[in-house]
Order: sequence, then structure tokens, then C-alpha cells
Amino acid sequence: MNGTDLRLSLQIAFTYIGTVVGAGFASGQEILQFFTLLGPMAYPAILLAVALFAWVGVQMLLLGHKLKARSYREMTAYLFGSKLATLIDTAMMIMLFFVTVAMLAGVGALFEEQLNLSFQIGVLLTMVLTFLTILRGMKGIMIANTIIVPVMLLVVVTIFLQSFFQTEYRPQLTVAHPESISYSWIFSAITYAALNMGLAISVLVPMGGEMKKPSVLKMGGLLGALGLGIMLLGAQYAMSTRMPLIAEYEVPMGFLSSTFSPLMQGLFIMALWGEIYSTLIANVFGLSSQLTSPQNKVQGSLITVVILTAAFFVAQIGFSNIVHYLYPVFGYVSFLLLLLLLWPRRISIKK
Repeated sequence: MNGTDLRLSLQIAFTYIGTVVGAGFASGQEILQFFTLLGPMAYPAILLAVALFAWVGVQMLLLGHKLKARSYREMTAYLFGSKLATLIDTAMMIMLFFVTVAMLAGVGALFEEQLNLSFQIGVLLTMVLTFLTILRGMKGIMIANTIIVPVMLLVVVTIFLQSFFQTEYRPQLTVAHPESISYSWIFSAITYAALNMGLAISVLVPMGGEMKKPSVLKMGGLLGALGLGIMLLGAQYAMSTRMPLIAEYEVPMGFLSSTFSPLMQGLFIMALWGEIYSTLIANVFGLSSQLTSPQNKVQGSLITVVILTAAFFVAQIGFSNIVHYLYPVFGYVSFLLLLLLLWPRRISIKK
């Protein structure tokens, strides 16, 4: 693999990570709900989720490449025909919209809890920047993630290392009564991976359609899954050191970073905002690409404004409420969608 291919693979990996690592992930709220509350079984659950990220992510990228897809609508139409594809597309758009709502609510919570600024200021500022980025299409999304994701990865690893060396907060990593282990961690891992992969389809498929080499897509998907695994394991370990206190916060990782140095807290706030922003642009891009043709840029801009405005009003529900009540439901729906997507696709590729 030459230097150009490696650069493209890293851009794909960073975009993959940035699409998954949104408000729920980077704030710690999503990790708390799906993993930390499992106790020591959070670690095998994370490893299972990462394996699914690697396998499914690569398959979605390759399918986008095969179809030369510009949106995931082309993928669903190819696999299921127009009637069933319309039903699947509708379910995907509903989920994308409500995760967009969660991203905006997460921005508001970040500004409110960590910066002592207005919820509405944070939301409106991020909406404007999201709109400006989407005007540049997939290229803008990839550039934004190439800048944001390495910073977030560095911050999470640093928080993990600081937590690890504070031995007085060392978490319990063994199970006191192995016979009492529940297999709910398997369902939690599958649900978490399915939720994020179901939403990432809106970016992975058209990104695969723009790339010329399958080898670059495979490497990018694997590197993206590896990066997600490092961030999940590091954040999970760090958060588990402050249980159960950390569960009381809307932005658990923000609280954790505040227990270190002011510099670390400032870096985390910047990285968290960046990750929320990166997932937000991916979701809104996926929605707008479904509702308008790529050639009609004026209509696409208007649709983007409508989506962001509607999400702004629904975001007043609150961030933790959205993650707690809606994300598990979306995980189950995404799991069913992925079963439908992956099974017939594998058959068609073998032909």
C-alpha cells in the first residue's frame, strides 16, 4: 500500500470513527448505558461490539463501492426493490433524525454543564457550522473528521492513562460470583453495534461509492474499528473508576476530565464538541441526501435548514432522556435492518 492509499485509508477510518463517536459516545452517556452498568462484563461486550464494527463496516464500504452509490437509498433499492426499500429508508430516516436531535441536545448539555453557557447558544452555533460544512458534501465531512478524530483519540487515551495511574480509583475487574453472570452483555454489545452501524450506513455507503480501490476501503474499515475499540476500552475503564457517582451526570466524561487538570478539561470539551459536530454533519448529510438529488444543491440546502430547525425544537427534551429511552429502541430496529441488509447482500456478491 503506497502513501496515497494509506492516507485515504486513514481518512476513511477517521470518518468512520467520527460518524460513530457522537454525543452519546464522546460524552460517556452512551458508554454508561450500554457498557459501564454491566460491571466487569463491559469489557467482553466492547470486544464483541468492535468485532461487529470491523466486519459490518467493511461490508458496507465494499457494497457502496460495488454500487457506486451516492446515498444508501441505492443500496436498499438494489437489495429489496422499490417497495420494501421505501419502508426501510423511512425507518432509517426516522432514526437519523432523532439521533440528530440527540447530537444537538448533547451540544446544549455540554455548553450548559461544562461552560456555564446557554443551552440554546451551543445548539444554534453548532447548527450554523453544520450547515456550512454540509455545503461541501462528502469532502467536507472527511476533512472535518481528519482533524477532529485524532484529537478525541488522544484525549480519551490520556484520560485512561491518568485514571489507570490513580490506583486508589482502580475498578473491580473480576466477578465475585461467576455463576451469577448474565448474558445480557451479548445483547448489549449487539444492540450497541447495530445502532451505530445502522446510522453509519448513511455515510459508509456513499463513501465507499466514491473510492476506487477495495483494498483502501478494507484497510479504512479495519482501522476505524480498531480506533473505536481503543476509545471504547479507554473510556469504559476511566468511567468505571468513578462509579456510581459518575452516573449522575449528563456528560460523564466531562465530569471525569474536570477531576484532572483545567487543561485536560478544556481539551476534552473541545474534542467532545468536535465529535458531536462530526456525527451531526454525517446524520444531516444522510438525511438530506435521501430527500433530494445530489445535483439540486439549492433544494438540498433548504432541506438541510428544515432538518436542523425541526431537530432544534425536539432537542429541548434533554440529552440523557433521549439516550436512555430512544437509543435502545433504535438499537433493536437497527439490528433487524442489518439482518435484512447483510443476508441478501452476501448472496448477491457470491453470484
